[in-house]
Parts: sequence; C-alpha cells; structure tokens
Amino acid sequence: MKQTPILLLSLLLSVFAVPAQQQQQRDSMRLRDRLDNSTLPINEFKNGDLIFLNGGNDNMDNAIRESTGNYTHVAIVERDSADRLWIIEASTAYGVRRILYDEWDWHWVGLYVYRLNVPFDAAAVIARAKSFIGQHYDNTFLPDNGELYCSELVYEAYLDSNGNHLFESKPMNFRDQRGRMPKYWKKHFRRLGIPVPEGVPGTNPTDLSKSPLLERVR
Repeated sequence: MKQTPILLLSLLLSVFAVPAQQQQQRDSMRLRDRLDNSTLPINEFKNGDLIFLNGGNDNMDNAIRESTGNYTHVAIVERDSADRLWIIEASTAYGVRRILYDEWDWHWVGLYVYRLNVPFDAAAVIARAKSFIGQHYDNTFLPDNGELYCSELVYEAYLDSNGNHLFESKPMNFRDQRGRMPKYWKKHFRRLGIPVPEGVPGTNPTDLSKSPLLERVR
C-alpha cells in the first residue's frame, strides 16, 4: 500500500511525458523543414561560404533587427580535407570558435547561404579566420581592440592577395527606423561604460549580405 502514491506519480509522469515527447518531435520536424527550405544540402556547401541567420529572439537579436535589418548573425563555412563541415563564428556566448556544423547551436534556425561571386583564396580566408579562434566577443563593437563580433570576423578574415578587405565597413547605426536610440543599446553601452559607438566604422550582417561580391545561393 505504501507504494501506491509512487505508482500513481509514475503513471502521471508517463501520461504527461508522452505529449511532451510528441511536441518535441513535431518541433524537430518543423525545424528540419525550415532548414530544408532555407539552406543547401550539406554536400553543396563550399569552403568560404557565409551563413546568415535571421533567427534568435533574445534582446540583442531584437535590437540588431531594429537597427540594421533582418539578419542577426553571420558565420563562415569551412569544408576540411576529410570533407567535414565546420562553422567558424564569433558568438556572444563563446567568442570566436570553430565547431562542427552538426553540433552548431544554430544549425536548425532559418539559415541563408551566400557565396562570393569573385575569385578569392578560400584556404587563406579560413586560415585567417582560424587565427582568431579564442578571442572574446566584442560587446563594444569597436574596431581594432583584440575582440571580434560576428560580421567583424568576416570583415577581418576576407582579404585579397594584397591584404585589402574584400568587404566594406560603414558608419555604424544603432538607431531604429524612426531615428530613436533603442533602450537596449542605451543600457548595453552604459553598462560597458562607453558611449554608443554611433557612426564609428563597422559592419553588420544585413549590410554585409548586400555586398555586390555576394550572391545568395539558397
């Protein structure tokens, strides 16, 4: 008789676990559908491709969308000699890192693949991107400070044979479409003890995606 409450509890947990598992399976299928509809099959990625994300709903993602456009993150694709697919990125959580595509936190969220339409040394770009691994994420969004944000990593990695940047930097904009400074950015930079770097040269994923050197391939 003493085991009855335990048995009842186990039964209730199993009843609630089934719908939760079913919901998780449905979510996984929806995410797979989104991936299939928005990006390339794994075997069609090329070394040096760029992946742009419009997913993410944290405060920074929302602030980026308000100020610059739909894309909130960009990452570099590496296909190694063993034909494994890697992602090189600068993320708020990990700084600059290299991770297998299948283990990437974002690999189920709305991905869009862009490819350079001009000749470039992909191996040199990847090697340069790897040289930044371990650097901290640049929460200040300032240039040349030993830290990198996502599109800054791309900007610094993609150089031509003369060492010139393939992509342009532009005066940064943190204001929303109505010209107002969002509360998030005010708090973010006040916490860092610096003014909002409005107008300082920099990059962002949406502007980067509009480069004439890039073509969306899926």
